[in-house]
Amino acid sequence: MRSPRWAGAVDCFFLFALNAFICRELFRTEYTVHLGSIEAAYVAIARWVLENWRDLSWFPLWYTGIPFQNTYPPLLHLTVALAAALSGASPALAHHAVTAAMYCLGPLSLYWLARRLEADRLSALLAGLIYSLVSTSALLLSPVAADMGSRWYARRLHALVHYGEGPHVSSLALLPVAIALLAIALQKRTAWAYLLSALALAAVVLTNWLGAAALAAAAVAWLAGSGANKNTWLRAAGVALLAYALASPWIPPSTLAAIRMNAQRVGGDYRLGMVQLGYWAVLVCVFLAAVITLRLARASQLVRFAALFFLLMGGVTLLAEWFRLYLLPQPHRYHLEMEMALALLLAAVLRRLLKARRRLASWGLAALLLIGFAVQLRHYRCFARRLLEPTRMDRTIEYRMARWFSENMGQRRVMAPGSISFWMNAFTDTPQLGGGFEQGITNPQIPAAIFQIYSGMNAGRREGEIAVLWLKALGVHAVAVGGRQSREYYKPFANPAKFQGLLTELWREGDDVIYAVPQRSASLARVVPGQVVLRQPLVTAVDVEPMQPFVAALDDASLPEARWRWRNGHEVEIQAQLRPEHVLSIAISYHPGWQARVNGHAAPLAPDGLGLMVLEPRCEGPCFIELLYTGGGEMLAARLTSLAALLGMVFWILWQRCKQR
Repeated sequence: MRSPRWAGAVDCFFLFALNAFICRELFRTEYTVHLGSIEAAYVAIARWVLENWRDLSWFPLWYTGIPFQNTYPPLLHLTVALAAALSGASPALAHHAVTAAMYCLGPLSLYWLARRLEADRLSALLAGLIYSLVSTSALLLSPVAADMGSRWYARRLHALVHYGEGPHVSSLALLPVAIALLAIALQKRTAWAYLLSALALAAVVLTNWLGAAALAAAAVAWLAGSGANKNTWLRAAGVALLAYALASPWIPPSTLAAIRMNAQRVGGDYRLGMVQLGYWAVLVCVFLAAVITLRLARASQLVRFAALFFLLMGGVTLLAEWFRLYLLPQPHRYHLEMEMALALLLAAVLRRLLKARRRLASWGLAALLLIGFAVQLRHYRCFARRLLEPTRMDRTIEYRMARWFSENMGQRRVMAPGSISFWMNAFTDTPQLGGGFEQGITNPQIPAAIFQIYSGMNAGRREGEIAVLWLKALGVHAVAVGGRQSREYYKPFANPAKFQGLLTELWREGDDVIYAVPQRSASLARVVPGQVVLRQPLVTAVDVEPMQPFVAALDDASLPEARWRWRNGHEVEIQAQLRPEHVLSIAISYHPGWQARVNGHAAPLAPDGLGLMVLEPRCEGPCFIELLYTGGGEMLAARLTSLAALLGMVFWILWQRCKQR
C-alpha cells in the first residue's frame, strides 16, 4: 500500500499533467494573436531586466520616467528574465513558458492548501480537479461566460492568454502556498517557519497587486475560521510586517501611495468614500455572523476557510457585477480568487455526498463526476487550441511601428497609441509618453495629458493645437495615430485627423501614420527663461494658455541648447553655455530621489506645473551639470530595513540552533 505522501505526489503530478495537457501550446508559443493583451508590457519589463539587470533603479521608457519599482511588482519579470538568460529564449517565449508553468501549478498549490486544512486526499483532489476543469465564475456571471463564448470554457486560461494576466494567475498559484506556510509558522513558532512564511507572503505581493489584496483576505479568512486568539493574530501581523520589511526595496511607501491613488481612476471611478465604507461595514458584519455560524455548525476547517474566503472575494466580485457596488478598484477581476474558494467549497460538498450511506447513489455520483470532468476536459482543450493561436509578430503593425521608431527616433521620446504602446518596449529602448502600468505613474499630469491628446475633450476646433502644445511641452518628438481602419487594437484617438495640416507626416502604412512633433533640440534638458516656467499645475488639460509662453520658449532659437548624455541608467551629464536668468526644464518626471550638482556644487531640483524637473543652475558661461538618481532617503531606509530584517532572522535561526544543542 502506498504511503499518503507518495499518493499525494501522484495526485500532484496528475493535476500538473492535466493542466499542462490543456495549455501545452503555451509552453512553446512566442507570440499569440492577442495583441491587445497587457502581457506586452510584462515582456517589455522582462527584456529591460535581462539587458539592464545591473541597474534596476530608474526606468526611463514610460511616462517620462518612473522608478523601476513602479513599473510593476517585479517577481514574475525577474523570473522570466532569468529563464530567458538560462535558456536563451526570447523574453516573450520565456514569459509564456513561465506563466504556463504557474498556470499548471495553481491546482497543485490549492491541493496542498486543502490538505493543510485537514481535508482528506479525495477532497483535495476534487478541489484541484474543479479548479482545473470548471470555471465557476462563468456559471455565476453572464458577462464572464459571454466574454469567453460559453459557460464551459477555461476562464483562468482565458484571463492568462487573452488579457495577459500572467502576474495575476501566478499570484493565484502562490497564494495557497503562502496561507499554508503561514498556518505552519503560527503552529510551529520557529524562526525558520516564520522566515519561510514571510518570504511566501512577500512573493505573492511582489507578483501582483490583486493577489496581494486577495492574500490579505485569505489570511483573515484562515485566522477567523481557525478560531485564532489575540496572540495568534498578533503573530500573523508580525509575519506580515516581516514580509513587508523584506520586500520593501521593491514596494516602498511611495510606490504604495502611487498605486493606491492611481488605482482609484484606472479602468473606472473607484474612489473610496463614505458609501463604500458603509458597504464594507455591512460586509464585515455579515462576515462576523458567518464566523459564528460556521463555528456553531462545527464545520470543518476546510469549509470554514473556503466559505469565509468566498464571502470576501465573492462579495467584492458579485456585488460589483450584480449591483454595481464597488468595494475595491477593478472588483470584477477578483472572480478568479472567487473560483478558488468555490473549488474548495464544492469539493467539500461533493466529498460529503460521496460518503453517503447509499452506495448506489455514491457510485452514481462518482460516475457523473468522471463523465463531467471528461466532457470539461474536451471543452477546455478545444477552447485552448483556438485561444492559443500563434502569430508572426514581424508582420504586425505593433512590431513594424516599434522598429521604425527605434531606427529613426533612437532615444527621442515618442507617443504611440494603444497596443503599439504596450508592445513598443518589448522590442526597443525608445522612450514613450505612455506605458504599460498606469497605477505606477508618479506624475499626475501625464494621464491628464494623454487623455486630452486622445479625446480632445472640450477643445473644439483647437484640439489639434492643444494636443501639439502638450506633446512639445512633454518632450515628445513623434506621435503615431491610428485611423478607423488601423491595424492597432484599441484605436484610442477620438479624432485621428486632428494632426493633419498641423504636423508633418513621417511614415504611413494604411490607416496608421506617424507625425513629427517639431522640437528645437533632441535634449531632455531645455534652456528657458525662468519666468516662463509653470509654477502651478493647469486647472484642466484644455486650459493651456499658461503653458503657451513655455512652449514658445522651447522654440526660441536665441536660447542656447544643452547637451544631454546618459552615463548609465541613473546618471546624466548636461553641458551648456548659460546665463544666470536661464533655467533648465528637464523633461523627466520629478522624483525626490534625483540629485543635481552644478559645476561640482549641489543644486536643488524642484517640480514644475507639468510635474517635470526644474533646475536653476545660476551659471555664467560654461555649465556642467550632473544628475544622479539614488531613490533618496526612502530607498536607503528600505534597503537597510530589508537587510536588517534578513540578518535578524538569520541571527534568530542560529540562536535557536545553538539553544537546541
